Amino acid sequence: MKKYLQFSCFIGVYLAVLAYGADHIALDDEKAFQKAADLLNQGMYLEAIGAYREIADYSENKNMKARALLFIGTTYSLYLNYSDDAIGIFNYVLETYPDCQAASDALFNRGMVHYEKKDFKAAYNAFTKYLDLYPNGMRRQSVDVWAESALEQMGAPELQKQMPERPVIKDAMIRVLLLKDSESATLGADSRIKIAGLVSGKTVYEGTRPVMITGNNKTFAINRIPVSEPSLTIVSEGVAVSLGNVRYRGELVISADEKGITVVNHVPLEEYLYGVVPREMPDAWEIQALMAQAIAARTYVLYIKEKTADKPFDVEATTSSQVYGGYDAERKKTNLAVNATRGQVVSYQGQLIVAYFHSNSGGHTEDASNVWGAELPYLKGVPDEFSKNAPDGSWECFLPYEDVEKSLIQSGLNVGAIKKMNPEKKSQSGRTTELTLASDKGTSKITGNNFRIRVGAEKLKSTLFDAEPKRNGVLFKGKGYGHGVGLSQCGAQKMARSGYTCMDILKHYYKNVSIVSIEND
Repeated sequence: MKKYLQFSCFIGVYLAVLAYGADHIALDDEKAFQKAADLLNQGMYLEAIGAYREIADYSENKNMKARALLFIGTTYSLYLNYSDDAIGIFNYVLETYPDCQAASDALFNRGMVHYEKKDFKAAYNAFTKYLDLYPNGMRRQSVDVWAESALEQMGAPELQKQMPERPVIKDAMIRVLLLKDSESATLGADSRIKIAGLVSGKTVYEGTRPVMITGNNKTFAINRIPVSEPSLTIVSEGVAVSLGNVRYRGELVISADEKGITVVNHVPLEEYLYGVVPREMPDAWEIQALMAQAIAARTYVLYIKEKTADKPFDVEATTSSQVYGGYDAERKKTNLAVNATRGQVVSYQGQLIVAYFHSNSGGHTEDASNVWGAELPYLKGVPDEFSKNAPDGSWECFLPYEDVEKSLIQSGLNVGAIKKMNPEKKSQSGRTTELTLASDKGTSKITGNNFRIRVGAEKLKSTLFDAEPKRNGVLFKGKGYGHGVGLSQCGAQKMARSGYTCMDILKHYYKNVSIVSIEND
């Protein structure tokens, strides 16, 4: 019943968008899909759902709407582990857009989700329905195989799937993207450097001086000397190897294609966190706050890693994932926080959570559904007195109408020449969830988070604001910094100063969760 209510909420919001007439907004579908795909590839799953929802809301092409909804359902099933929500969305695509290409894919995906849930009867029904409706469908051969397998499984004794008490981690090596599509890379070490073929293991260079590597189309040159290896690994006999002027623990793996060189740092989980925690939270802060940040960061990266087995890297070193500064970023106190929480993660019903965090909630955290349209039971807004009156917690931002129009157009959304902007709806936390934009094309609506991201998240620091109309624009007066979902870092610091433990902090910001130690497979 709970799952049904979650999906009903999604559909209710979607139909409401259609009802108020988003046709005044012209969306660049191609750019919007690329944006959503980039977010998905970066592990920003909730943000990707928000981007796909924007297409479903604003596209003038019903095929694009259906395709966006299909991707939302796929994201729910593959990346968020919410199969019932995914099935509901696939059903909605089938009922609403039966003539679109996405409908056949939705039916196939529904069958696959049922199969993975071991509901073989429902899977068989979905696959046979596909064969009836799409006898010449592109997936016909695959569907034949899956239907036969589902039929066989229906006759086998049903095995009760037992949920693990704690997350099981098969691989704790984190792959961090440091450099992509570059013409060259300068590498060194704090001791002797060794470069070898990743596959062959053959040493192609050893020495103590920095080297320059150039590469293109899977070929390399080290200090201009050609090397016949498809990829390289760089290690140091000391503690760290360097890329440019920054040192990193672990090893660096270099590959090359027609766009240039890509460098990925392969580093053990806990050593990765040494370089993350001091970049995400000041090392002068209270130890319990730092420990809470370490657990949240560990949970987040392991969650993303579970979904990236087919990719050459797990996370990026920037705010696209979580900021990673390598060996040079490490601080004694933050290393202590990592060591004190070694292996600890946040779980919900035995599974890792998507442990979102932000700078300052402004006094109340936010539901993930109000930001990205993705309903997650542990990412619910809570009153947050600990984030009130934080230093630099209040802000003002004047946005001229002309600048807003330019920002929207540059991001692929054209609403016309804006004449007025008004917050339309607010959530329980006080954040603006919907704005009305009046232009020479008419009246349009946009979600608060999409508006913030498109005009600049550093300008409009949060959606917890009031808007004051001015002659040529709007003066926004707000509180907090960030999307407001999950852990508030400023709040964590205040809680720690007030005597709360890292466990208290995490259970305040993430609802109905457990703090457990991971098991290695």
